[in-house]
This record gives sequence, C-alpha cells and structure tokens, in this order.
Amino acid sequence: MALIQFVVLKRKGNWAVKSNDQERSFSAQLEAMHAAIQLANECGKNGKPSVVLLQTAKNQFETIWTYGESPFPPSKSDLPSLPQAS
Repeated sequence: MALIQFVVLKRKGNWAVKSNDQERSFSAQLEAMHAAIQLANECGKNGKPSVVLLQTAKNQFETIWTYGESPFPPSKSDLPSLPQAS
C-alpha cells in the first residue's frame, strides 16, 4: 500500500499543507504542521499509512511525523523547532 504524504511548505507568504492534488493554506507554520498531522492521523486510522514532511529547501524534506511511529497528538518537543521563514 502506498504511503500518503502530507507536505508542509511555505508558499506565497503563507504555509500550506499539500497532499496529492489538494492544498490548504495557513497563516502559521505550527498551525499547518498540526493540521497535516491531524489529516495524516485520520488517514492512518482508516488503514492508509501516512507521513508528514516539512519542506526545508527546494528539494529537501524532513519527516516530522509518521502514523504508527510518532505520538499523537505530538507534544511541542516532538516537532522541529525551525525558524519562521519570512
């Protein structure tokens, strides 16, 4: 079964969560990460393995949450503490 990816990325001054052909926009990085983790958790509970990735550079991604491996809900210390990009 294919792993469903939820990617958190900076786009046009906002943060976005992108998965397949769907995208949702958020004003804050933390808000986008929490939304992505919530969506990934729901997919996982429905039998669809999922992961949340944070885009750190044009072609670089960091795994920040994986269904079945990472705690849910995550504590602040479980999430990366990256500076807010402007």
